[in-house]
Amino acid sequence: MSEIPSLPANPFFVHPSSYVDDGVAIGEGTKIWHFSHVQSGVRIGRSCVLGQNVNIGNNVVIGDFVKIQNNVSVYEGVVLEDYVFCGPSMVFTNVPVPRGKYPQIGAAFYKPTIVRVGASLGANCTIVCGHAIGRFAFVGAGAVVTKDVPAFALVVGNPARVVGWMSEAGEKLVFDPAGLATCPRSGKSYRFAAGSVTEME
Repeated sequence: MSEIPSLPANPFFVHPSSYVDDGVAIGEGTKIWHFSHVQSGVRIGRSCVLGQNVNIGNNVVIGDFVKIQNNVSVYEGVVLEDYVFCGPSMVFTNVPVPRGKYPQIGAAFYKPTIVRVGASLGANCTIVCGHAIGRFAFVGAGAVVTKDVPAFALVVGNPARVVGWMSEAGEKLVFDPAGLATCPRSGKSYRFAAGSVTEME
């Protein structure tokens, strides 16, 4: 009978300059780099990378293989699904109408934001709370997202608007008159119809 291999004592890495509060679950292979803070109730999947000076708010849920670059705060109410990429210094919000004189503290005041599988959020972009970023969508650097972003959409500007479509592999899709496109990197095919893109089987 073969032995069952045991996991190492610390299957994830937290740099000594960072803080992880009580009640946090961190998946195997995840790395949390310098000067970061993970607050209570957070769940982080496996093989994620949190860069320098990253703050993860209470009860945030992060999937597997997520990459969060330096200087990003992920506030309570945000969900990041698998393979999400957060560029350096991009911004989430969680209160729609903040007022210093009338504090809104607690989950009851937060509008949820969900970032679907594989979406990329460019450097310095802002995601205004209460919206969904679709699967494999691509938010350009500096864009300000004020409404839901469709799956595979490329959005830029302030407010962000759809200017094209991206494949799962991050290639810009060029559709023929029949509404079909093939990703030059992965070979996967896509269909554009009724203002949205779907991946073909």
